[in-house]
Amino acid sequence: MTSIRRLMLVSLIGTVSLVTVVAAGFSYRVGLQEAGELFDAKLAHSARVLSSLVDGSLQDIPRHPPGEPLTIEVWHGEAEGKGDELAFTTGHAYETKLAFQVRDAAGTLLLRSQSGPLQALAPLRPGYADRTIDGRQWRTFTMRSRNGFWYQTGEVSDIRAEIAEEIAFGTLLPLLIALPILAALVWWIVTWSLRDLRRVSAEIGERAPERMTPLQIERVPVEIERLVVAINSLLARLQSALSRERRFVAEAAHELRTPIAALKVHADNLRTARDAAETEESRLRLDAGIERIERLVSQLLTLNRLEPDAAMPASVPIEFDQLVCQQTEALRALADVRRIALDARTTAVRVMGDGPALESLVRNLIDNALRYTPEGGRVRVALERESGLLEPGRLQTSWATLCVEDSGPGVPPEARDRIFERFHREPGSGVEGSGLGLAIVREALALHRGTIKLDASPDLGGLRIRIALPASA
Repeated sequence: MTSIRRLMLVSLIGTVSLVTVVAAGFSYRVGLQEAGELFDAKLAHSARVLSSLVDGSLQDIPRHPPGEPLTIEVWHGEAEGKGDELAFTTGHAYETKLAFQVRDAAGTLLLRSQSGPLQALAPLRPGYADRTIDGRQWRTFTMRSRNGFWYQTGEVSDIRAEIAEEIAFGTLLPLLIALPILAALVWWIVTWSLRDLRRVSAEIGERAPERMTPLQIERVPVEIERLVVAINSLLARLQSALSRERRFVAEAAHELRTPIAALKVHADNLRTARDAAETEESRLRLDAGIERIERLVSQLLTLNRLEPDAAMPASVPIEFDQLVCQQTEALRALADVRRIALDARTTAVRVMGDGPALESLVRNLIDNALRYTPEGGRVRVALERESGLLEPGRLQTSWATLCVEDSGPGVPPEARDRIFERFHREPGSGVEGSGLGLAIVREALALHRGTIKLDASPDLGGLRIRIALPASA
């Protein structure tokens, strides 16, 4: 698992270390270049000083023995260290790495330093040159005076490398000393910066499963504020889902208690029946009780699925007229048993929505009408496509309107709002049911941004329910 803290520490400290190494490399190169420029200037300067001192008197300089070049002694000894550790009252340790030679026009060596070789330091042509003499690398400068003498100065090249290393090390040393301090500061700053993230993580980790209160967003950095807001939104949805599940369990337990008790009674009566008539009656009541429980459970599950805070189902194009015809035919057997004339008239119209939810909506509307219509009555189903603004402020101009009306007792105007409540059944209706059919219709309409209106049927005399759903092209 990736750690932001570890990633930041490794990245920052690694970057600082890499920059330090690169800086040391540049310091070494710059130091070598600067040392080279300084020593090149020194070589030329030394050659000119030597020329100004001896050029006029070279022919008069005595030689011992005659014919041999005059040799100038340099500092003898060995010394190590830096700065003043290499300087003495008698000379400097670097004198052994510096040399000069003076030759006449024919190339004969007239004057040399003891630290230099007998062979020529460089070819007799003006300018700088790099040569390897006796395994040592030399940097030389050659010039010719007005009297025709050649002056050559040279130095062992390792002096320049030593100077460059000292410059680079002098630059790198403070960084190397500061690197552990900088690493400690980076570690502390990163740890301190992530304190709020650790606090939020700890608060989430220590929460009890049933605690869904929002996280506090005070003193939360901007970078994780959106994360905290998203977590709070998730907690709110979880709280809503838990509340919905608890409500569903409580309602199911409340509504199933009575029919299950009735089933036990009918089963006991069937077991203790004294003759065939009692057995048949108990069996029919047992079958009816099982059917009622099955329908109740199905409606509870449907209603739970259509809760406003449940997950929004996928919206797909649906041929609403075909769906209405299918549900009408599925319920025609119930209408035939009760000798109810079930008529359906549809117009081709398409809506966008969730198929199972719309099937449940249509089925419950027709089933509700069939159950409350007395035997020998009529139920009429009509689907049309209408244009116009059915509600003020709604931009939708094309609607699929479904009208279901019956010849039943109807619903008084003062009770029409109550029939959408869960488990509500009008007193004196004499119809067995769970009181969930119209509650399911209301939730399905809310899911599809539809509308519903209730009034009295002008033709059949019972209840007329009109729903409108946005139609698609």
